[in-house]
Amino acid sequence: MDTHAHLQTARGSVGLDHQHPPNDASSTTTAASTAGNSTRTAPVSPRPPTPPPSKAPQGPPSPASAGASALRQAILSPLSLLSLLPIPSLQDLLLSTLSLGPIPRHVAFVMDGNRRWATSSGSSIRHGHLTGFQTLKSILELCLNLDGLDTVTVYAFAIDNFKRNRDEVDALMDIAKTRLLELAGHGEVVARHQVRVRIVGRKQLLPPDVRAAVDKVEDMTRDNRKATLNICMPYASRDEITGAVRTCADRKLKRLHAERRRRRPHQQQQQPEVKDEKEDLSVSPADDDDADAEADAEADAEAEDDTALLDGFDFDVTPHALSSSMQLAHSPPLDILVRTSGVARLSDFMLWQCNDDTQLHFVEKFWPQFGLRDMVPIILDWQRYQMARQLRAWCNGSGGGGRPADGVMEKQGGQ
Repeated sequence: MDTHAHLQTARGSVGLDHQHPPNDASSTTTAASTAGNSTRTAPVSPRPPTPPPSKAPQGPPSPASAGASALRQAILSPLSLLSLLPIPSLQDLLLSTLSLGPIPRHVAFVMDGNRRWATSSGSSIRHGHLTGFQTLKSILELCLNLDGLDTVTVYAFAIDNFKRNRDEVDALMDIAKTRLLELAGHGEVVARHQVRVRIVGRKQLLPPDVRAAVDKVEDMTRDNRKATLNICMPYASRDEITGAVRTCADRKLKRLHAERRRRRPHQQQQQPEVKDEKEDLSVSPADDDDADAEADAEADAEAEDDTALLDGFDFDVTPHALSSSMQLAHSPPLDILVRTSGVARLSDFMLWQCNDDTQLHFVEKFWPQFGLRDMVPIILDWQRYQMARQLRAWCNGSGGGGRPADGVMEKQGGQ
């Protein structure tokens, strides 16, 4: 009976141990005491953890091994080579995409709204003009990154602006003196893009120190040939046209005098002879009358000759002659004219240069707010116009089929 009970107890212990295996030494001791009351087991001490194997100290890798490892990784992973290339900005990608189409050669800006922007933002007028100068630098950089655009003209100061408040005029002259030199400095946009700076207008109206800075900037950039920046100050288009007419008239008069001298090579200015008083006593009044009559006849002959010369001389002034006499004659035809601040007028700026092919854009933003988002739609609109013009020329030149006319589908820059 005792043996049977002992076996039942042992079986129950074994089943219980199978369901919940012992986790420590105390469980082992309890199971052993149940199997036999007379047998005692000592508690099992836990085994100490095995220390991790010690590693030999390693020094830094040699440059040769580091270079070999980098080369191996680059060869095994071709995509890692892309990380070595410069990642273009979104603006560069956008301008490169625009350059795939036709690009204008000449863009002009009326930089209007500096004062109103400064007033609306609670800043000083001087700060508004300084911010406008920074906008000029960024827009110039943007334009010169378009492949094919090589001339930018800006309206910086009108002749009538001298009528403004004296303090504002002095501030503008000081900004012109200092910022022009900064614009042409080493590493700036003018130097990086090889831009020649030309000051267009009545430079003799500028103060002497500003005129000296203007001459220095023009001299510093005289050898730059990739692009041109025309800064109109002080400028008025009617003054430019008047000067061109005066230049054409002076050229005509010089040709007239040259032709007159060619026809009368024998006529020389003669000094009057000084006669002795005794000789004067021997001259009779009849001789004086004959000399006067001869002089009058000679004068009448010269007058008739001058009249014939004037009648046969060409005094007509052609549009081409006027264009070649303009202060902006060195620039290509104007493709786009942009005016900011929402004002829809030209304000005596480039009246002669605007033609049937010039696109006018009046932007609502002030000049300090003008940027890439405003310039891209303007370029796209000009490209659409050029493509439509090319398509019409192609259809008219080929009769609706065949190859396009010569040069029609070429990339146009200044037309």
